[in-house]
Amino acid sequence: MNLLLPFALLALGLGYGDIQVGRFERDAAKEIASQLGGDNKTVRVDARPDGLGLAWGRVESATIEAKDFSLTQLPFFTEPERSKAGWLGNLTISLKEFDLRGLRIAELRAEIPDSRYDLGLARRERVFRLSKSGEGTGWVKVREDDLADYIVRKYAEVKSCTVRIDRDVVWVEGYGEFLIVKSNFTIIAKLVPEEGTRLVLTDAKVYFNWVRAEPETAKVLLDLLNPVVDLHTELGLFDAIYVTDVRLRDGFVLASGRTRVPIRPAPADNPG
Repeated sequence: MNLLLPFALLALGLGYGDIQVGRFERDAAKEIASQLGGDNKTVRVDARPDGLGLAWGRVESATIEAKDFSLTQLPFFTEPERSKAGWLGNLTISLKEFDLRGLRIAELRAEIPDSRYDLGLARRERVFRLSKSGEGTGWVKVREDDLADYIVRKYAEVKSCTVRIDRDVVWVEGYGEFLIVKSNFTIIAKLVPEEGTRLVLTDAKVYFNWVRAEPETAKVLLDLLNPVVDLHTELGLFDAIYVTDVRLRDGFVLASGRTRVPIRPAPADNPG
């Protein structure tokens, strides 16, 4: 799936100056919506041509907004073997209230500047393909309740779970049936980025039935649960976001960092 396919409509006007931006936006939004799951999904596209620069393949900005949908694979990829004659000044991606491989995301936003696309392909075949992505910034926001649901779905050993998030601390409480013990458990920890793609529990205090676990026993449980989320292998985001900071506030995990449209992976590399 490639949400950038709707930009094929933009190619109709490249070099000719007669593009109908409003029609492009409507048709692009319709095409994007057809590739997303969810009965209540909404999609909006906003494009800003670079004035007369459109004749040379220059697009000032494009914004994709979508809400209330589901997907199983990252929809944005670049194909670096293609021509880089076309220029996209800024790509804004704003996605809200969607399900990505079982994890409910409250919001994802990325601002990606200075990308390139295959202008010749756009003119010849009316198909839009990014060939190079700039590097921008972005963030992902997840609610504590949605993280708890994800943990229960991910780990068969965890039979029930609640998560509380505040003041840079995460409390994970529940009941689990582990090899070492069957018990209520509590973990009080920080959640930090590891190698840019994984979120892991660290500096943790672990309790079973509110009795502090021995270090060896605590390590067994933490080794099972870490990483809590793997953006690459579990969510299929590849290197779309490299997390450099995680903030835990008011019931939300906010992971932010560098963003880009990743290179299309070979089929064998695709975790989906």
